[in-house]
Amino acid sequence: MDKVDVPLPSRREAAVWAYAAAGTAVIVAYLVTSSAARYMLPVVISASVVFAIVVGVIRNKPPSVLPWYLFAAAMAPFAAADTIWGLYQVRGVEVPFPGVADWLYLGTYLLFTAGLVTLAREQAGRLHWAGLLDAGIVTLGAGTLSWAFIIAPYLRSEMSAWPLAMTIVYPVTDLVLLSIAARLMFTTGTRTPSLILVIGWLLVLLAADGLYYGTLATETVIPEDVAEVGWMVSSLLLGAAALHSSVARSTQVAEDQEKLPRRRLSILIALILMGPMIVLVNVDGIRDQPLNITVVVGLMASLSLLLLLRIAFLAQYAQGRATEARTHAEALSASLQEQAELQKQLSYQATHDPLTGLANRALLNERLESVLGRCSAVSPSGLLMLDLDGFKDVNDTLGHSAGDEVLVDVAQRLTARVRKQDMVARLGGDEFALLVDGVDESTLHDNTRRILDAFKDPFTLAHGHAVHVTTSVGARSITRPTPPSEALRDADTALYKAKTAGKNQAAFFESPERDIS
Repeated sequence: MDKVDVPLPSRREAAVWAYAAAGTAVIVAYLVTSSAARYMLPVVISASVVFAIVVGVIRNKPPSVLPWYLFAAAMAPFAAADTIWGLYQVRGVEVPFPGVADWLYLGTYLLFTAGLVTLAREQAGRLHWAGLLDAGIVTLGAGTLSWAFIIAPYLRSEMSAWPLAMTIVYPVTDLVLLSIAARLMFTTGTRTPSLILVIGWLLVLLAADGLYYGTLATETVIPEDVAEVGWMVSSLLLGAAALHSSVARSTQVAEDQEKLPRRRLSILIALILMGPMIVLVNVDGIRDQPLNITVVVGLMASLSLLLLLRIAFLAQYAQGRATEARTHAEALSASLQEQAELQKQLSYQATHDPLTGLANRALLNERLESVLGRCSAVSPSGLLMLDLDGFKDVNDTLGHSAGDEVLVDVAQRLTARVRKQDMVARLGGDEFALLVDGVDESTLHDNTRRILDAFKDPFTLAHGHAVHVTTSVGARSITRPTPPSEALRDADTALYKAKTAGKNQAAFFESPERDIS
């Protein structure tokens, strides 16, 4: 059986685990103890959060301490309110409502809101309309439930104005906290463990609040301890978030926030359907209550509007991504075309003479391999080697720029006197070569004569000066498969004979020297 290694908690996170274990022990003691003194145990939890946050900030050094100090400041009145509530419970006296404890609790929620807004700005970055719309849909969806199950029942109760107003403030404040929590969830990308604990604190806190006030409004029999345990667990999560070392790391803002993942879309649609479901099942006789129907319909209309705006953002995002993809495709196509043109240019430069544009020695050798390997008596070919006569005098007297003009003109004259399938190459300096395919010796003689005739007219330079340059030609008729090196050597031998015999004439390798000028 394979051995499985179970990773143990790191020493750095030992404080988190110790804090969670101690808090869990307090919660268990609260549940199993029957003494009235147990009502003071929530004070231990809420007060411990203040110290946990201070220790966590000093130990872990988060990027910004302001939100955490606001949370610590919020837990101080929370602990004080828990103390007042616990003392009344220990004495068996009904807690006055609204009283000092309620003001302390509300002060706590205001500080929670300030801390969360600060944290959201740091963790989620600048405001983004898509994330705000998603948070708005979640808030209005939860607001629909809060209205149907908490606020509306209280409004129909016989409570006096001041206690009623204080009671309604609690769920409204919870909705504000929920909107900030939703923004944190929807606009952050990679979430740190500390941020996950913060979100968990908020969700558990809001669930405990909703359970407590919902059961009071509807007179549902649910043990009060369930909500109290929820509040204690939420406080432990906040303290653990501050103690966790990941509080020192900044989260990444979610990329492409306009995207609407399928899971999020399902949640948003479910929240939008809450209103119709409440009306359909006639929760608490809502159909017979015009005010409730008006509020629910208004919330449904607002939710639908937000969803339409969200879909519009999604469509705009999809269009933007499509445009971006098309731009990238066009850029890639242009880049590939440019690369192909560059490759073609490099290939051309590697096989052609930069001055005249004629084939160079490398391309000539490649073509010779192809043509000479299939030569026969039935399908012969010819190779001509040319060397200009008097070209050195042009360079010496008129300069190299004049010599370059002559070489370009020579290339043009040679190209004009051969067929398209023939090749004219510059081997270097004033040496040229012509490969004529599919011609017999007689035709090769005619080609040689046309080449010599091409040099009868003088070359006119750019400044109007005319120079007369001739050429010597060495020819080799090829009637059998021949290696390129052999053909070049034989044609060069013939050229040497032509040069020796005099200028402006040609010589054939396989025949005695003849003047055909």
